[in-house]
Amino acid sequence: MKLVQLVTGSPCFGGAEAHVRDLTLGLIGRGHNCSVIVGAPEGLFHWQLRDKGVPVIVIPPLQKPLHPARDVESLLRLMSVLRRLRPDLLATHTAKAGFIGRFAAKIMGIPCVFTPHGQSFINRKHGHIIKHRLLLELLALKCGGTTIAVSEAERQLALAHLRIDRARITVIHNGIPDCTPERRGGDGPVRLTMVARFDQSKDHCTLIRAVSALNQLSWELRLAGSGPLLPTVERFAQECRISQCVRFLGECSDVSGLLADTDIFLLISNSEAFPISILEAMRAALPVVATDTGGVREEVMDGENGFLVAPANSSSLAEKLSLLIKSPQLRLKMGDCSRQRFLRNYEWNYMLDRTEALYAGLL
Repeated sequence: MKLVQLVTGSPCFGGAEAHVRDLTLGLIGRGHNCSVIVGAPEGLFHWQLRDKGVPVIVIPPLQKPLHPARDVESLLRLMSVLRRLRPDLLATHTAKAGFIGRFAAKIMGIPCVFTPHGQSFINRKHGHIIKHRLLLELLALKCGGTTIAVSEAERQLALAHLRIDRARITVIHNGIPDCTPERRGGDGPVRLTMVARFDQSKDHCTLIRAVSALNQLSWELRLAGSGPLLPTVERFAQECRISQCVRFLGECSDVSGLLADTDIFLLISNSEAFPISILEAMRAALPVVATDTGGVREEVMDGENGFLVAPANSSSLAEKLSLLIKSPQLRLKMGDCSRQRFLRNYEWNYMLDRTEALYAGLL
């Protein structure tokens, strides 16, 4: 098959970009011809794809904020690229690319698949419906195509609010390629790691508040990622007087290497769809402490391979972290459970099999 993956993208590398990268490389490995079209400016996502020989085409106006003039320009430029590439199928990812891509595919008669990676009509901080985005999604649905939900939680949101035909939406959980866990370990403080963008969908401040209550224990917190709220979180760590125990690592191009030097993985969020960062931690045989939101409970079994905590509940988070910091045996047991659960459910061949079959079925 000749395939094009279209994603809005972000200057801050995130789960959607990781998914498109891994999916593209996996499909190329199975003999398919794949190109990637992205709106975000040059960054880690582009470099990782080009390093593997994947053609990457940038459409600069395809940026996240709604802007009628730029959005029309994006549509016209996308159609021009599609005329040149002549793909068998267009796979779109994230809201803006999904909206514009489905219209372009409809006009040009190309089969189309849309993966939201988190429903855009839900306010990521408060959980309220964003009415104009809901209307836009309802409009885009009229273009036809199939929707892939990355979790059952996302599928249920779509069924509840979009009145979508059940036959047009299917769940395909994210998957990532396996690699043998490399544990470097060593003496010293227990290493806590969170890999996430610093934006409103994440809740670094609740995490900072929780670990500040653990000053009687020996730990080090590493925060990898970038984003607009990074300065705010840095200031909050100083205000809580724990900045000497918190390391801000910036964008991380070697997540596997970072997790090999980690004891506990964290993802404290306001909202999630089905985070790939948790899959990376499970692959690395780590216990996971995460906020119970979206599809996270489809990855983390509370009390088995980690703990789930309620959003914005720093006291519960501190309690769970304290249990794990104090018990190397519990960390080892939960980490082994994470690894086995990853191998059974989320190794990327399962995702590739189902996605490839869906694409072929549409053709």
